[in-house]
Amino acid sequence: MKAAVYKGIEEMDIEEMEKPVVQPGTILLKVKACAICGGDLSTFRHGHAAIKPPIVLGHETAGEIVEVAADVTGFRVGERVIVAPGIGCAACSYCSSGWQNMCYSRKTIAHHYNGGFAEYMLIPAGAVRANNINRIPEELTYLEASLAEPLACVLNGQEAMNIGLGDTVTVIGAGPIGCMHAEVARSRGAGRVFLINRSAKRLEAAKAFGFDAYIDLSKTDGLQAVMDLTGGIGTNVVIVTAGTAEAQQLGISLARKMGKVCLFAGLPKSNPTIELDANYIHYRQITIYGTFSSAPRHNALALEMIRSGKVSAKKLLTHVVSLEKIRTGMDCIDDRSAMRVAVSPCLDELEAEFAQFPDVKVQR
Repeated sequence: MKAAVYKGIEEMDIEEMEKPVVQPGTILLKVKACAICGGDLSTFRHGHAAIKPPIVLGHETAGEIVEVAADVTGFRVGERVIVAPGIGCAACSYCSSGWQNMCYSRKTIAHHYNGGFAEYMLIPAGAVRANNINRIPEELTYLEASLAEPLACVLNGQEAMNIGLGDTVTVIGAGPIGCMHAEVARSRGAGRVFLINRSAKRLEAAKAFGFDAYIDLSKTDGLQAVMDLTGGIGTNVVIVTAGTAEAQQLGISLARKMGKVCLFAGLPKSNPTIELDANYIHYRQITIYGTFSSAPRHNALALEMIRSGKVSAKKLLTHVVSLEKIRTGMDCIDDRSAMRVAVSPCLDELEAEFAQFPDVKVQR
């Protein structure tokens, strides 16, 4: 089979490699679409301490089951599924309470196992055993379903924030994750949703979602703009999806009294700290949340959010590239000409799906 093999920083080659052989407890998936995550791009550009090349990246995977191990029940050949990449031990207190993303023994597809930038992907036995596989609703395309994994991470953050009816919500970062957060906040009953970004190109693309205000940090003081929109009191909820110290500090300053701030994006491990005015947080009773990854139950809910139209996958997915053009897809993310990019090893099998994405750009 063909696979995009990551060999180190800025090294990824399309190679022929052995098609995975089904072992006890596993399932073989024919990959139909695997979206490119910011984490994939960061690993390719800068490396990752936990990823030892050579390995196949890609963890936002949707595909068709083509083989099931004899000892696996509950799944059959031909079913369309997505796979939650984080695999818990299924025995610890976190796993048993539905927080597999916090498991100390957690393994990850595309970190510890080959991922979805290939024609086939072997779903590990641990993933099968831990219920990491979710069936794709009949109404959804593979391309839409490939966005369920990042949306699942968004839903984990939203669950922690518990946005309520009438809340004013500010999202910092107008990429696909930021737009997902803003859409989910609106679906939960937020009264007004503001989107902040320092890239005018990305902010312009996000205007298709029709949020209540768009604030361009390259032209406007973000704090002053939000205060003007809120009568000087700030917002109930701030979600920071941009991984910079400046974005996190701005997020905290935007929260009104008793406001909530979600530091959704992490910072570079080489510089992971920010300065905080502890008195500002103390006297205003501001709550700061950290959220990381997702649990399999979030993936199931993500599929339903896309199926119901609460999250507009067709607006988020702007490019689809062949396996051979994966670097082109990464470049499109880098230069902000794309929102979300999906990689497909079998573009010819998705022709019917492209008709449902009239604005998507396809690179063969």
